[in-house]
Amino acid sequence: MSVNEAIIINVLLDSLEITKIIERMIPTHKFHHTPFYCEENIWHLVQEACFQGQEAQIAIISGEGDYRRLWHQSQAQNAESPVYWDYHVILLVRDKRKWVWDLDTTLGLPILADRYFSETFLGPGVDVENCDVTLRLIEADYYVQNFSSDRSHMRDANGEWLAPPPGWPAIMNASKSNLIDWLDISRDDPGRLFSLSDCINNG
Repeated sequence: MSVNEAIIINVLLDSLEITKIIERMIPTHKFHHTPFYCEENIWHLVQEACFQGQEAQIAIISGEGDYRRLWHQSQAQNAESPVYWDYHVILLVRDKRKWVWDLDTTLGLPILADRYFSETFLGPGVDVENCDVTLRLIEADYYVQNFSSDRSHMRDANGEWLAPPPGWPAIMNASKSNLIDWLDISRDDPGRLFSLSDCINNG
Protein backbone atom coordinates (compact mmCIF):
# COMPACT_ATOMS: atom_id res chain seq x y z
CA MET A 1 0.00 0.00 0.00
CA SER A 2 1.35 3.43 -0.93
CA VAL A 3 1.47 6.38 1.44
CA ASN A 4 -1.21 8.14 -0.59
CA GLU A 5 -3.48 5.09 -0.42
CA ALA A 6 -3.01 4.91 3.36
CA ILE A 7 -3.90 8.58 3.70
CA ILE A 8 -7.05 8.13 1.61
CA ILE A 9 -8.12 5.11 3.69
CA ASN A 10 -7.56 6.98 6.96
CA VAL A 11 -9.56 9.94 5.69
CA LEU A 12 -12.39 7.62 4.66
CA LEU A 13 -12.38 5.90 8.03
CA ASP A 14 -12.51 9.24 9.83
CA SER A 15 -15.37 10.32 7.57
CA LEU A 16 -17.28 7.13 8.36
CA GLU A 17 -16.85 7.66 12.09
CA ILE A 18 -18.04 11.26 11.80
CA THR A 19 -21.02 10.14 9.72
CA LYS A 20 -22.00 7.58 12.35
CA ILE A 21 -21.93 10.27 15.04
CA ILE A 22 -23.91 12.73 12.93
CA GLU A 23 -26.54 10.07 12.25
CA ARG A 24 -27.04 9.67 16.01
CA MET A 25 -27.49 13.40 16.59
CA ILE A 26 -30.81 14.81 17.68
CA PRO A 27 -32.03 17.91 15.79
CA THR A 28 -30.36 21.04 17.16
CA HIS A 29 -33.70 22.79 17.61
CA LYS A 30 -34.55 20.26 20.32
CA PHE A 31 -31.62 21.22 22.53
CA HIS A 32 -32.30 23.19 25.68
CA HIS A 33 -30.29 26.37 25.14
CA THR A 34 -30.41 29.77 26.81
CA PRO A 35 -27.49 32.15 26.10
CA PHE A 36 -25.18 32.77 29.10
CA TYR A 37 -26.47 29.72 31.01
CA CYS A 38 -24.04 27.09 29.66
CA GLU A 39 -23.95 25.13 32.92
CA GLU A 40 -27.69 24.48 32.70
CA ASN A 41 -27.69 23.91 28.94
CA ILE A 42 -25.10 21.16 29.35
CA TRP A 43 -26.96 19.65 32.32
CA HIS A 44 -29.93 19.14 30.01
CA LEU A 45 -27.85 18.15 26.97
CA VAL A 46 -26.03 15.22 28.57
CA GLN A 47 -29.38 13.67 29.51
CA GLU A 48 -30.46 13.37 25.87
CA ALA A 49 -31.05 9.79 24.74
CA CYS A 50 -28.14 9.84 22.26
CA PHE A 51 -25.65 10.14 25.13
CA GLN A 52 -27.00 7.30 27.24
CA GLY A 53 -24.34 4.62 27.66
CA GLN A 54 -21.65 6.91 26.27
CA GLU A 55 -18.41 7.71 28.09
CA ALA A 56 -19.21 11.33 28.96
CA GLN A 57 -17.70 14.01 31.18
CA ILE A 58 -18.58 17.61 31.90
CA ALA A 59 -15.74 20.12 31.63
CA ILE A 60 -16.04 23.27 33.72
CA ILE A 61 -13.60 25.79 32.28
CA SER A 62 -12.22 28.39 34.68
CA GLY A 63 -8.86 29.46 36.06
CA GLU A 64 -7.15 32.22 37.95
CA GLY A 65 -8.25 35.80 37.35
CA ASP A 66 -11.60 37.14 36.25
CA TYR A 67 -12.04 35.76 32.76
CA ARG A 68 -10.92 33.44 29.97
CA ARG A 69 -10.68 34.33 26.27
CA LEU A 70 -12.59 32.00 23.96
CA TRP A 71 -12.54 32.32 20.18
CA HIS A 72 -15.23 31.03 17.78
CA GLN A 73 -18.10 31.66 20.14
CA SER A 74 -21.57 32.65 18.93
CA GLN A 75 -21.69 35.65 21.30
CA ALA A 76 -18.51 37.19 19.84
CA GLN A 77 -18.80 40.61 18.17
CA ASN A 78 -17.13 39.23 15.04
CA ALA A 79 -15.30 36.14 13.81
CA GLU A 80 -11.87 37.49 14.77
CA SER A 81 -12.77 38.58 18.31
CA PRO A 82 -12.80 36.42 21.44
CA VAL A 83 -15.53 36.31 24.04
CA TYR A 84 -14.45 37.03 27.61
CA TRP A 85 -16.17 34.43 29.79
CA ASP A 86 -15.61 34.17 33.53
CA TYR A 87 -16.28 30.46 33.04
CA HIS A 88 -17.71 28.07 30.46
CA VAL A 89 -19.14 24.55 30.54
CA ILE A 90 -18.96 21.93 27.79
CA LEU A 91 -19.59 18.22 27.28
CA LEU A 92 -16.86 15.71 26.38
CA VAL A 93 -17.85 12.39 24.81
CA ARG A 94 -15.46 9.60 23.84
CA ASP A 95 -16.29 7.46 20.82
CA LYS A 96 -12.86 6.00 19.85
CA ARG A 97 -11.79 9.66 19.81
CA LYS A 98 -12.77 12.49 22.13
CA TRP A 99 -15.42 14.93 20.95
CA VAL A 100 -16.60 18.27 22.36
CA TRP A 101 -20.18 19.39 22.46
CA ASP A 102 -20.29 23.15 23.02
CA LEU A 103 -23.67 24.69 22.22
CA ASP A 104 -22.03 28.12 21.95
CA THR A 105 -19.20 27.35 19.53
CA THR A 106 -19.21 28.14 15.83
CA LEU A 107 -16.66 25.42 15.05
CA GLY A 108 -19.24 22.67 14.61
CA LEU A 109 -21.19 20.19 16.69
CA PRO A 110 -19.58 17.94 17.71
CA ILE A 111 -15.94 18.77 17.09
CA LEU A 112 -12.80 16.77 17.82
CA ALA A 113 -11.44 17.75 21.22
CA ASP A 114 -7.85 18.55 20.21
CA ARG A 115 -9.05 20.94 17.49
CA TYR A 116 -11.65 22.50 19.77
CA PHE A 117 -9.20 23.24 22.57
CA SER A 118 -6.53 24.60 20.23
CA GLU A 119 -8.80 26.85 18.17
CA THR A 120 -10.99 28.00 21.06
CA PHE A 121 -8.26 29.02 23.49
CA LEU A 122 -5.07 29.55 21.47
CA GLY A 123 -5.92 32.73 19.61
CA PRO A 124 -3.46 35.32 18.23
CA GLY A 125 -0.54 35.80 20.62
CA VAL A 126 -1.69 33.03 22.94
CA ASP A 127 -0.01 29.67 23.43
CA VAL A 128 -0.35 26.88 25.94
CA GLU A 129 2.29 28.41 28.20
CA ASN A 130 0.52 31.77 28.65
CA CYS A 131 -3.07 30.56 28.47
CA ASP A 132 -4.72 30.65 31.90
CA VAL A 133 -7.26 27.87 31.49
CA THR A 134 -8.02 25.10 33.98
CA LEU A 135 -10.62 22.43 33.34
CA ARG A 136 -12.48 20.51 36.00
CA LEU A 137 -13.63 17.21 34.52
CA ILE A 138 -16.64 15.71 36.26
CA GLU A 139 -18.33 12.44 35.38
CA ALA A 140 -21.63 13.14 33.65
CA ASP A 141 -23.76 11.12 36.08
CA TYR A 142 -22.31 12.95 39.06
CA TYR A 143 -22.91 16.32 37.41
CA VAL A 144 -26.54 15.51 36.62
CA GLN A 145 -27.24 14.25 40.13
CA ASN A 146 -25.39 16.92 42.13
CA PHE A 147 -25.26 20.20 40.18
CA SER A 148 -27.18 23.08 41.78
CA SER A 149 -27.61 26.70 40.80
CA ASP A 150 -30.13 29.23 42.10
CA ARG A 151 -28.85 31.62 39.38
CA SER A 152 -27.94 34.28 41.95
CA HIS A 153 -24.59 34.80 40.18
CA MET A 154 -26.58 36.10 37.22
CA ARG A 155 -28.07 39.06 39.12
CA ASP A 156 -26.47 42.47 39.58
CA ALA A 157 -26.19 44.45 42.83
CA ASN A 158 -29.78 45.64 42.40
CA GLY A 159 -31.12 42.15 41.86
CA GLU A 160 -31.68 42.64 38.14
CA TRP A 161 -30.85 39.86 35.70
CA LEU A 162 -27.54 40.20 33.86
CA ALA A 163 -29.09 38.04 31.13
CA PRO A 164 -32.65 36.68 30.80
CA PRO A 165 -32.93 33.36 32.67
CA PRO A 166 -34.04 30.07 31.10
CA GLY A 167 -37.72 29.27 30.96
CA TRP A 168 -37.21 26.01 32.86
CA PRO A 169 -36.98 25.87 36.69
CA ALA A 170 -33.64 26.47 38.38
CA ILE A 171 -31.70 23.23 38.87
CA MET A 172 -31.33 22.57 42.58
CA ASN A 173 -30.07 19.10 43.50
CA ALA A 174 -28.62 20.29 46.82
CA SER A 175 -29.75 22.56 49.62
CA LYS A 176 -27.68 25.43 48.19
CA SER A 177 -25.93 26.39 44.96
CA ASN A 178 -22.58 24.73 44.31
CA LEU A 179 -21.62 26.16 40.91
CA ILE A 180 -19.34 28.86 42.34
CA ASP A 181 -17.59 26.27 44.53
CA TRP A 182 -16.99 24.07 41.48
CA LEU A 183 -15.43 27.01 39.63
CA ASP A 184 -12.84 27.43 42.40
CA ILE A 185 -9.65 25.74 41.18
CA SER A 186 -8.21 25.73 44.70
CA ARG A 187 -10.72 22.98 45.52
CA ASP A 188 -9.74 19.41 44.72
CA ASP A 189 -13.25 18.13 44.13
CA PRO A 190 -15.53 17.27 42.54
CA GLY A 191 -13.81 15.59 39.60
CA ARG A 192 -10.21 16.29 38.65
CA LEU A 193 -8.38 19.41 37.48
CA PHE A 194 -6.49 19.46 34.17
CA SER A 195 -4.46 22.05 32.30
CA LEU A 196 -5.21 23.04 28.73
CA SER A 197 -2.07 21.24 27.52
CA ASP A 198 -3.32 18.04 29.20
CA CYS A 199 -6.55 18.26 27.24
CA ILE A 200 -4.88 19.06 23.92
CA ASN A 201 -2.28 16.30 24.23
CA ASN A 202 -4.83 13.71 25.32
CA GLY A 203 -7.54 14.67 22.82
